Amino acid sequence: VFAEPFISLFALENCEGRELHLQEAVSSVLNKDLHFLTQSMWVRSGQWIAYEGSNFLGKQFLLEPGKILNWTHFSAWKAIGSLRPLKQPAVYLRIKNRSQDKYLTVAGNLTDARASSVCLSPLNGKDTQIWRYRCGLIKSKVNDACLDVIGGKDAPGAKVALWVEHGKARQKWTLNQDGTISSYLSEQLVLDIKGGYYYDRNHIIVNQLNISEYTQRWDFEIL
Repeated sequence: VFAEPFISLFALENCEGRELHLQEAVSSVLNKDLHFLTQSMWVRSGQWIAYEGSNFLGKQFLLEPGKILNWTHFSAWKAIGSLRPLKQPAVYLRIKNRSQDKYLTVAGNLTDARASSVCLSPLNGKDTQIWRYRCGLIKSKVNDACLDVIGGKDAPGAKVALWVEHGKARQKWTLNQDGTISSYLSEQLVLDIKGGYYYDRNHIIVNQLNISEYTQRWDFEIL
């Protein structure tokens, strides 16, 4: 699952009423501070484990993205006792563009992230095409730098390159079920190829989401 965990609990059926939003584990949903009786939920991203008891004990459900409109009918439980996101294992992967059958590649000065670029190229078997996804960051194996929307511009055409990790929104990404990779700057901005006829036509940018544009579709190949 290549997305940070996020779940919303609701006090009424059909995802209505008072809401509780969680991104981290909660050992007791029913404690005196929260005291939240869940009637429905929306798993917005990631995978979660729901426990019938507090402190992660008792019967369990594995929850995947989607809405559960009536929790009692779904689970036969009176309430949820605790919740935790399923940890993303540390895996290496290649990222392939579906339109060109080429791979996301680091080029240029590999020892200095600021002097490198990110482009598409055929499979080469080198670490320059190997990445790791962690906490929303897509990090290169060659120098541990992150895919970054340079300047943090939330506008179509903004250049994507490598930068030292700082964890801000311009470095965070979500791989969606349709194969697009959206930026935390805006869910309407996705990873794309610049195109055109110049030397940088295979360089990477963020662009306005276009569901008919195949250059915006990617596959993660786990190694």
